Amino acid sequence: MTSNQRKLKRHDIAEPLDIWDAQTDEHLGRLVNIHAEGLMMIGKVELAEDKLYQLRLTLPQNLASTGELALGVDCLWVRSAEAGEDGAAGFWAGCQIIDASPKALDIIALLVARLAAK
Repeated sequence: MTSNQRKLKRHDIAEPLDIWDAQTDEHLGRLVNIHAEGLMMIGKVELAEDKLYQLRLTLPQNLASTGELALGVDCLWVRSAEAGEDGAAGFWAGCQIIDASPKALDIIALLVARLAAK
């Protein structure tokens, strides 16, 4: 198996979901895709590779009563993104989920079932 292959398929998320740094409350970007072991995001903040982050994802109320999903992740890679519609360049980041409660994993499954791009 090459390093580009994943055990699980990531699911693109059709609805924009914001991602925040839980420790600094800084808006990091938005969720692009996710599965139980990892996620990819895009944002204006350049994450550091090989750094651990505590993330907070903002969810629709019908997915979680708290409206949030808390995850601990390890940023595995970062790439520059071309300028978007607003003219601002950004950064792609791929992260491995290293800390998720059983409830968080249930929410990820629900998120994929309800919001994944078809």
